[in-house]
Amino acid sequence: MDIKKYRNAGGIDRVLRVVIASVLIYFGFINTALIGQTLIATLVGILGIVNILVAITGICPIYTIAGISTCPKSKT
Repeated sequence: MDIKKYRNAGGIDRVLRVVIASVLIYFGFINTALIGQTLIATLVGILGIVNILVAITGICPIYTIAGISTCPKSKT
């Protein structure tokens, strides 16, 4: 299976997701004092993990549903 044809998150998008995900994971799991509520902090951390997975794979389920792609157009 060629995973490249399913990718819809481009390079800049993926880098930004890693940065944002790092912050979300930090405040969701490491420094939870800013958020206060355990459930909300856990959900923020999980959102960070999801963004890391999107950055690694390059496939965003929300982009797929919305028909969005931040990948550069191929020249074929």
